[in-house]
Amino acid sequence: MAWKAQNEISSSDAKRIDNAITQVDGQRKNLIYQLGEAFYKANKKNEDVDATYKVMVDNINKLEDNRKVWINRKMKLQGMRFCDGCGNVLPYESCFCNRCGVKLEPVAEELQELEGVPNPVETI
Repeated sequence: MAWKAQNEISSSDAKRIDNAITQVDGQRKNLIYQLGEAFYKANKKNEDVDATYKVMVDNINKLEDNRKVWINRKMKLQGMRFCDGCGNVLPYESCFCNRCGVKLEPVAEELQELEGVPNPVETI
C-alpha cells in the first residue's frame, strides 16, 4: 500500500515537472521568436547584414510580399483592391483612390520564390 502511494506521488510530481518543462520550452520558443523578430526588424533593409542571415532576412521580405499577393488575389475575387497610399478599399479596376487621390499601380499578382525553401504548390 505504501508503495502505491509513493508511486502516485511520483506520478504527480512527474506531471508537475513535465508541465514545468513544457512551460519553459514555451517561454524559450517565445524569446527566440522575439529575438528573431527584433533582429529582422533591425536588419530587413540592411544590405550589409551578415551572409549567414541575409538569406533568411530576404526570405522573410519575400514572404511579406507573397502575403500581400494572396490578399490581393482574395480581394480580386471580390472585385476589390486596396489603395497603395492609404489602404482604402476600392473597386478592382480603379485607377485612382477616391480618398487620397494617389494613382494606383497594377496589383502585384506574382509570388516570389524563396531561396532554399520549397514553395507550396499553388492551388488557385
